[in-house]
Amino acid sequence: MAERVDSTLFKGLQILEKLASSPEPLGITDLSTQLALNKSNVHRLVKTLCKMNYVAQEPDRSYRASLKLWRLGQDVMNHRRIANMCHAAMEGLRKISGETIHLSVLDGIRTLYIDQIDGDQSVRAFTERGGTAPLHCVATGKVLLAYSYDKLRDAVIQSLPAHTARTITSVAALDKEMATIRKLGYAVNAGEHHADVGGIAAPVFAKDGTVVAAIGISIPLQRFSKQRLKELSPAVVEAARSVSTLVSASES
Repeated sequence: MAERVDSTLFKGLQILEKLASSPEPLGITDLSTQLALNKSNVHRLVKTLCKMNYVAQEPDRSYRASLKLWRLGQDVMNHRRIANMCHAAMEGLRKISGETIHLSVLDGIRTLYIDQIDGDQSVRAFTERGGTAPLHCVATGKVLLAYSYDKLRDAVIQSLPAHTARTITSVAALDKEMATIRKLGYAVNAGEHHADVGGIAAPVFAKDGTVVAAIGISIPLQRFSKQRLKELSPAVVEAARSVSTLVSASES
């Protein structure tokens, strides 16, 4: 039995691929003919792609793929490059802690998990690769936010939803937390996104001093004592520092 697919999305991607591969802009009629699609459907889908900035209209009313595709491709390649450079440090953290280790990058005003190494424990925290979380209530998100706070603060403070009783929901508390993270060099989540999961994370710096990723440990709160935080936070900071050195060297 053939797997069902979304026909509208399928057609939209056909149009996008055709425009991206064409050396010249194409009109609605051209696209309709070349792809054997209904002209009105093509027009509607092209307008949607324009709205999403994947396609741009020329003065003669023809269309071309925008550079958004190129930027997305660059993001994918950069994420893969960073993940490759972080893998050894992440594996070292897993061996030290026995816990789940993850790598995150900024995705708008959310944190995006681009890599993960599962812990050894029978009960362990789970972070889905490719998943996202709010910046203000997970450790990697807090790190990414803290080092981009001047740029992201206004957008983030528009909504600080409470996910648990421990979530930061006031602007004053968030301001204080961001200052503390920058002072300590790492962030802590004590059950602020999921009530039974905590975490520690530290920033990965590029050569110019910007933070390009965050390495974190997810720990079930039943194992997340003050002593555990004291033991593991230096290891997380050192792992992130070692990767920062690799990232900076790769940019030289």
